[in-house]
Amino acid sequence: MDAPSASKQKALFRRCRQLRKQGDDEAVAELLVDALRRYRLDAEGVLHAGRMLSQIDEAAGNIPRYDVSILGQCTTSWIVPALTAVARGRGQQLHVDDVDYDNVLQEASVLDPKTDAVVLVPWTQRLFGESIQPAAERIDDELGFWQGVWAILAKRGDLHVVQVGYDWTDAGASGHHLGSLSGGEIDVIRRLNDRLRERLPAGTYFVDLEQVSGSAGRDTFYDRRRYFWTKQPFSDAGVVRLSEHLWAGLRAASLGPKKVLVLDLDNTIWGGVVGEVGPLGIELGETPAGEAFRDFQQLARSLADRGSLIAVCSKNNPDDAREPFEKNPDMVLTLDDIVAFEAGWAPKADVVRDMAARLRLGLDSFVFFDDDPAERELIRQVLPEVEVVEVPEDPARYRQALLDGLWFESVSVSDEDRMRTQQYQVERQRQQSRDLSGSVEDYLHSLEMRGAIGAINEYSIERVVQLIGKTNQFNLTSRRHSRDAVVAKLDNPETVALTLRLRDRFGDYGLVSVIIATGDRSANASDLRIDTWLMSCRVIGRTAEQFLFNALVNEAKSRGSSRLVGEFLPTKKNAVVAGLYERLGFSKCDDRSECATFELDLADIEPQATCVVDASSDA
Repeated sequence: MDAPSASKQKALFRRCRQLRKQGDDEAVAELLVDALRRYRLDAEGVLHAGRMLSQIDEAAGNIPRYDVSILGQCTTSWIVPALTAVARGRGQQLHVDDVDYDNVLQEASVLDPKTDAVVLVPWTQRLFGESIQPAAERIDDELGFWQGVWAILAKRGDLHVVQVGYDWTDAGASGHHLGSLSGGEIDVIRRLNDRLRERLPAGTYFVDLEQVSGSAGRDTFYDRRRYFWTKQPFSDAGVVRLSEHLWAGLRAASLGPKKVLVLDLDNTIWGGVVGEVGPLGIELGETPAGEAFRDFQQLARSLADRGSLIAVCSKNNPDDAREPFEKNPDMVLTLDDIVAFEAGWAPKADVVRDMAARLRLGLDSFVFFDDDPAERELIRQVLPEVEVVEVPEDPARYRQALLDGLWFESVSVSDEDRMRTQQYQVERQRQQSRDLSGSVEDYLHSLEMRGAIGAINEYSIERVVQLIGKTNQFNLTSRRHSRDAVVAKLDNPETVALTLRLRDRFGDYGLVSVIIATGDRSANASDLRIDTWLMSCRVIGRTAEQFLFNALVNEAKSRGSSRLVGEFLPTKKNAVVAGLYERLGFSKCDDRSECATFELDLADIEPQATCVVDASSDA
C-alpha cells in the first residue's frame, strides 16, 4: 500500500485537536478510526491515534468488552497504543494494559480476573547475557521459564494466549554464516523458537518474530538506541507491524479468521475486460502481468483449500463472466472453488449484503478485493463491517496486499475447514431442493437428515474448541473456553457434554453442535445448568437443535436431574436464539442481570418434534 501523506496526517491531527477543545470527542474518534481503516497514518500517526482513542474512551467511560494484558521481558509500553489503534481500525475496541518489564511470572500469578487475553513478549537479555552456560542449557532455561508461565495461565482456563517468539537484531560478532551454525546466536534463536512451537499449549497463537521482523527489515523494525534508553527494542514502524500480528493472533484465537474473500474479475483475477476481449483474450499467464494474475489466483485457491470461502462479485454479463472459467486453460480458480458467483449490474454493496444472507454469515466475516477504487469506497461507506483491501495498481503486488492484512490467520486448520467449500457447494443443492419443495416441513423431510449424538473425546475436542471459539450466531452465552478449560469441565463427573454430527442425502455436515452442562450445586443438587450451547450456522432452522435438546433431556433424566437451567447472554450476533429457551418450554426465572436465566421441569416434558432421524448407532 502507498505511504500515507504527511501533510494530510498533520491536518487530520490538527482537526482532532480542534474538535477535542470543542468537546466533540465522538467526531474525533470517527475521524481517527476512518483514517486507520484506510491506512492513512504512518507508524507515528498510528501510535498517536491509539493514545488519543484511549484517552477519549477513558473520559467517556467506554469500557471495551475485550481486555488484553501484555507481559514482557522488555518494555512494552509502545505496544499498548499501537495495538489499541490497530484493533480499532479493524472494528474491535480493546482495553490494553501492560506491566513493568521482566516481571512476567509475578504478573501472570496476579492477573486481573476480567482479563480476556494475554500477550507474552520475550527478549534475549538472559539468553545472550554474561552466562557461560552451553547453548542447549540456555535454551532449556528459557523454555522452562515460559512453560512455567503457561502453567499459571492455564489455571484460568478461559484465557486466549498469544506467545511472541524470539529474534536476533543483528548477526553479531559471529557474522551471518557462523552465527547460523550450531551454537551461533541466530541458530540459538531458531532452535529456541522451534522448541517453543513444539510445546505451545493447544489454542495458543504463535507470532514468529524472526519472520515478522525479517519481512519488514530488521534495520527499520528495531531501534537499539531506544532499547538502551527504555528497554523497548522496537522502532515505531516495528511496534506497529508487531501489533498488527498481535491483533491477528488475538482475533484468530478468539473469533477465528475472516471467512469469505470476495473477488472482482476484470483486472483483479485476470487482465482486461472479458466482455471486450473474450475468454481467451484476457491477460493470464504469458506476460509478466498475466503471471502476476495467475499467482494471485493461486493464493486464492490455496486459501480455499484451507477453509476460506471464495466468492465473486463482478459487474459483468453473467455468461461473459463465467466463460474464462469454462474455456481458458490458464485459469487456476475453477467454478468449484467458488461458493457464491454473482455477475450483474446491481450495486456491489447490495450484492455482498445478499451474499452474506445466503451464506448465513455476518458481514464482518467478509474481505473485499476489487481493483476499482470507487467500488471499494462504496463498500467502505455502505458496509463498514466488511474489510476492504487497498488494492495496488500493479497486479504483481496483489498477493502481498492481501497477505499483509493478516485477515485469514488461524490457530489451526481442521478437516471440516478443508471441506468447507465443498460443504457450501452442497448447500447450494439443498437450497435448490428447498425451492422445489411444497412446504418447509416437506423440504426438511426430503433432506433425510441423520444425526449422531456423541461425547467429546480425543477425536472431536479440537473441532469442539474451534466451534466454541468462533461460533457467534447460534450461541446462547458466547463463552469462549480454551482446550484446557473444556478438558477441566470434562474431568468433572457432573458434566454432561454432547456433540451432534449431522448428514443428509446431499452430504455430511460434520460435527455441527455442542452442549456442555454441569450439575448446579449452588441452587439444587439435581439441577443441570447449561454452560455452553452452540451450533454451526449452516444447520440453523433444520430442527437439529430440537434433536440435540432431546438427547440432553434423556441424558439429564438418566442422571437423576429434575430440572434444566439455561442462560442467554445477548450479543450483537446471537439474536437468532433470543427466544430459543421459551420455544423449548423453559420459563424465565431471572432477567435482572445482563444474562437471563431460564428453567425447565423435566418431570412431564415431551420430546421436541424434529426432522432428524437418530443414527447414533451408525457412528
